[in-house]
Amino acid sequence: MRAVTRNKIVNNLYFSTFLIAFASVAIGSVLPCPAHSVDSDSPAVQQHKLQLAHEQELKRKDALSKKI
Repeated sequence: MRAVTRNKIVNNLYFSTFLIAFASVAIGSVLPCPAHSVDSDSPAVQQHKLQLAHEQELKRKDALSKKI
């Protein structure tokens, strides 16, 4: 294999590797992770729902105690 041909192949290999690496990082930055978009499995969301339910129950009990 001639040196010029070998240099072209190596340069093409480096360039394609760079493009693939750059594209994979760019795509990961542009597209959101689907695992982060599912909020129903998040412990913070469940905690917030429990807190809201508890606050509503306290308001309901407070309203009932004021009626009595």
